Amino acid sequence: MQTERTKKLPFDSFSEECGVIGIHSPNTYNIASTAYYGLFALQHRGQESCGIAVGNGKRIEYYKNMGLVPEVFSAERISSLPDGNIAIGHVRYSTTGASKLCNAQPIYFIGKRGKMALAHNGNLINAKQLRNELIKENAVFQTSIDSEVMASLINKYSDESIVDGVLEACKYFKGSYSFVLMSQDKLIAVRDPYGIRPLCFGTIGDRYIVASETCALDGVGAKFVRDIEPGEVLVFDGDGIEFYRIDNPAPKKAHCIFEYVYFARPDSEIDGVSVYESRKESGKILAKKYPVEADMVAGVPDSAVVAARGYSEVSGIPYGEALTKNRYVGRTFIQPEQGMRETSVKIKLNALRSNVCGKRIILIDDSIVRGTTSKKIVQMLREAGAKEVHLRISSPITKHPCYFGIDTNDYSQLVGAFRTEEEICKFIGCDSLHYLTIDELCETVHRDKNEFCLGCFNGEYPYIVENEKEKEDKQMLDDLGDNMAISYSDSGVDVTRGYKAVELMKKHVKETYDGNVLGDLGSFGGFYDISGEKMKEPVLVAGCDGVGTKLKYAFVSDKHDTVGIDAVAMCVNDIVCQGARPLFFLDYFATGKLDPEKVATVVKGVADGCKLAGCALIGGETAEMPSFYPDGEYDMAGFAVGIVDKEKVINGKNIKAGDVLIGLESSGVHSNGFSLIRKLFGETKSEIDVYDERLQKTYGEALLEPTRIYVKSILGLMQKVEVKGIAHITGGGFIENIPRVFPDGIGCEIDLNSYKLSPLYEIIKEKSGLKNEQLYNTFNMGIGMVVVVDKKDADLTIATLNELGEKAHLVGKTINGKGVTLK
Repeated sequence: MQTERTKKLPFDSFSEECGVIGIHSPNTYNIASTAYYGLFALQHRGQESCGIAVGNGKRIEYYKNMGLVPEVFSAERISSLPDGNIAIGHVRYSTTGASKLCNAQPIYFIGKRGKMALAHNGNLINAKQLRNELIKENAVFQTSIDSEVMASLINKYSDESIVDGVLEACKYFKGSYSFVLMSQDKLIAVRDPYGIRPLCFGTIGDRYIVASETCALDGVGAKFVRDIEPGEVLVFDGDGIEFYRIDNPAPKKAHCIFEYVYFARPDSEIDGVSVYESRKESGKILAKKYPVEADMVAGVPDSAVVAARGYSEVSGIPYGEALTKNRYVGRTFIQPEQGMRETSVKIKLNALRSNVCGKRIILIDDSIVRGTTSKKIVQMLREAGAKEVHLRISSPITKHPCYFGIDTNDYSQLVGAFRTEEEICKFIGCDSLHYLTIDELCETVHRDKNEFCLGCFNGEYPYIVENEKEKEDKQMLDDLGDNMAISYSDSGVDVTRGYKAVELMKKHVKETYDGNVLGDLGSFGGFYDISGEKMKEPVLVAGCDGVGTKLKYAFVSDKHDTVGIDAVAMCVNDIVCQGARPLFFLDYFATGKLDPEKVATVVKGVADGCKLAGCALIGGETAEMPSFYPDGEYDMAGFAVGIVDKEKVINGKNIKAGDVLIGLESSGVHSNGFSLIRKLFGETKSEIDVYDERLQKTYGEALLEPTRIYVKSILGLMQKVEVKGIAHITGGGFIENIPRVFPDGIGCEIDLNSYKLSPLYEIIKEKSGLKNEQLYNTFNMGIGMVVVVDKKDADLTIATLNELGEKAHLVGKTINGKGVTLK
């Protein structure tokens, strides 16, 4: 039985978001100057490098360099390029490691059809595969960008004509691409079958202009004709225009909706939609759906200013400027190094102190990607005297990387990947935060959401993005005849160790089975029958968690029989907070080299935890990944599913001021805060083997004490008392976890003298030197679970919990307000 986590997907280092322009004229003239003004209008799409190539029927000359368009192309440089009748241009920004001159565009090459140049906006996700295949055919590459791969493949298929070469090569391109290609007598413009990246064309008299955005047409005085359709190929030459279609049509359109949110200039129109109007509409929707009392609405310049005006228009709150922008600093979003991003925030934006001091500010921004810039802006406004800062975002939470040309390349860099709106708000430090939903964003462009790529918001991409490295590793192992992955259901090729592990763990797993478990260990899925549940409206509640770096102490102590309890406890304690009774559990064990005895010991701990929680262990995954983990180490996580009658869900909505908080003692540190614990106690065997009289055991024994499972006690309490809310005290301690169960307007006071700190926490307090606020915001401080009940039920609650084997204390009370006050 196999359960897969969301995998971190690859990011091709070729990825870029750029701007392109192409010009065809029946007559030769100073065509580079037209390209220059077009690129200047597209400068917002790329600020690292730029280039122009000019052709006159006999030769192609080009110039490109690092920097902004006016920096690279002086009047003298423009005049040094020859008069011509075809030109293409490019502005670019890169991701980490690719910001260098050799990767600037256009790409110039001499091929089967003579001299050519190519400029590309987008990203091929199969560029590495195509590149490797071309190298096998003796192709030589001078850059690390996918645009050169495109040029090489086009050349490969250009035996009959350059047009044939383009049409054939496009069958193999996988990803986003809008590109312009010039030969000595033709200009070719291509947009990928999904239309992910924009491309349009217009005219100036008898000249044709192709560009990424309509603002570039306006910049050169061209009249807009239309957008180039997805999968369309336009060929401009002395005879006019010819229209072709790529011979692998996409099942639907997938325009990048982020163009409207951020990238495009507000005066552009893309695929028939005004960027300005869409942004203004986003602000209006934010005002209707997420109002808040304030003194001023402001936008983060420049892309959120229009949305801020829309918010102001609907809300009636005056629009004003809260931030001023240094116009000579590039976008933080498109700086290639994170350190550069964070430094540039300080010089790019500054708060207008006289405008914001003493005011409640609604700040509109187009998106939050990494969160570091937003955090600094909020801090900047507070330092300038803002009383409150309420963030409103004119797009949904960016939860997933983009593989088609936007620099959001890694889940670890996305603040929204694994955080809720509330958690992002806390991370950034604003007073409130709300995003548009996907449906609300699509309202702003007045189109069906099925016409857009929304992958960065919902993980649904127009192409299946495969991890090329994983495929290579798998192929290598297959070639060796040794697939190293095994699971409970399928032990893999390593039959001896795999089956031995399954046999060793089978006895422990079966001890957790109840009458509702169907089938046996070894199926591809676990079955659990809930037909016998006597509930009006049964609701399933799920939770997952891991053991974390507490495992380091298991490794150095070579003690593996209790970490499985931790994995179960962290999950089932969470779902019982909603009033749910755990039904079944699945675990995940990953290691570099499988040790059957060790994995069986760990799974025995899982089974022990399941028995303590009253749930069945119906499956899991054991993964062997050579070289991924250090020798002797592993990772451990779990997944629990429980059930509760809908009318009995505990959600804290009935909590009021004057209710009481009853704390259940913990068994120790549980499974949180071990990054700090390891700094305090060390992580070598000699350091944690120190015996302490106060503990009556070694540090290692105390710290490896498994997480207490409160399920049966909580379920027993619910039979006698109305439990209004339950908080599992995990990472974040009292400060973060307890308020999660309160309705708006309710906070609490904690009496620090209501129970005695255990010797272990006295030692932690001594070793760390931390203040109470820091300690209670990191550890459980001896209380692993807190229940909220009416004041009249306090004595009965404590007595019942003590009868059920807990040590319970009245630790605080709820008050009008918010947060946790330690007294």
